[in-house]
Amino acid sequence: MDTAAALAVVNGRLKKGEGSIGYRYSKNSHGERAQSKSLYFSFYQNGKQKFILTKTNDPEQAYRDLLEARGQVRDGVRLLPQEVSKLRYEDLRQILVDHYREHYPSAIKDSINWRRKKGHKDATIRRQLTPLRSAFQRAKDLDLLTDNHIPSFVLPRDSEPREGFLEPEDFNLILERLPVHLKPAAMFMYFTGARKGSVKKVTWSMVSKDNTQITMPGRINKNRKPHVIPLVGPLEPIVNMLAEMRKSFPRPEDHVFDFTNHRNIWNQVCAELGFGQYDKKTRKYTGLLMHDFRRSAARNLLKMGVRKELAKRITGHLTDEMSDRYAIQTTDDVREALIKVGKYRPETAARSG
Repeated sequence: MDTAAALAVVNGRLKKGEGSIGYRYSKNSHGERAQSKSLYFSFYQNGKQKFILTKTNDPEQAYRDLLEARGQVRDGVRLLPQEVSKLRYEDLRQILVDHYREHYPSAIKDSINWRRKKGHKDATIRRQLTPLRSAFQRAKDLDLLTDNHIPSFVLPRDSEPREGFLEPEDFNLILERLPVHLKPAAMFMYFTGARKGSVKKVTWSMVSKDNTQITMPGRINKNRKPHVIPLVGPLEPIVNMLAEMRKSFPRPEDHVFDFTNHRNIWNQVCAELGFGQYDKKTRKYTGLLMHDFRRSAARNLLKMGVRKELAKRITGHLTDEMSDRYAIQTTDDVREALIKVGKYRPETAARSG
């Protein structure tokens, strides 16, 4: 049986409204009518006709593909696998809007209760739902939704901000107990307030050839802002550490800072020095965290008289209100501020105040 006859057979099985199978035609570069290389099947979904390429010339296989696609649509699938490569942002947005129109979101409260049963903390649930609330508001601003489509977002309370910070003398006690491979990262994070997630991503391509400056591009920073750190003042020892590390000829894409087993080491060292409690059997730890370096760095900079805008430039703290107010265009002020914070001691801060 030739293809035309086979197509007549399979299309004869389909009732009105169930779709059809066949080739599509278009004009080639010579203006001639050209047939598609593979069969298409078509059917209507939500009043719109879809044409789906099957990548086969076997009418029976195309028929099975059509039946499978119709089954997926009946099960609620909005987008068939064959359509994903042509997906646009506008399509995704419309799918999301239609979904929330269909499932009137009293489900927000149900979602919160479900996450609590799963052991999620209220602060985590709040952070997960905040972008969704912003998306609803944005959809309303674009006249895609009305107030009737927007659920009531009664979000769980946020967690209390951490209050831990570390004096320079206490940091030195910890630094002395840390193994050699963790010292560069600890020093860098304590004096700059850089996030651990960003520091982990620093590669040798971001280190200047003379090892005196690290340029952290926006793609590795949470605030998406580039971050240039001169290794001066309290960071000068890192210059020699980097020079020694370069002797092993690291590749440009290799990571600079070694965090191997850092969590267990940190927990044990802090517990031994009285900055936390650590159960070796359960490995449960409470106490000072590496993330506390951020507020320590910010506080130390401010206590030494460094301008708030500049302190935020160094630590990477950034709020919506401050995002357009940075006046620093070079690394000169950053260099001077780092040298100043390297001299910080509680008694010197008291005298300068």
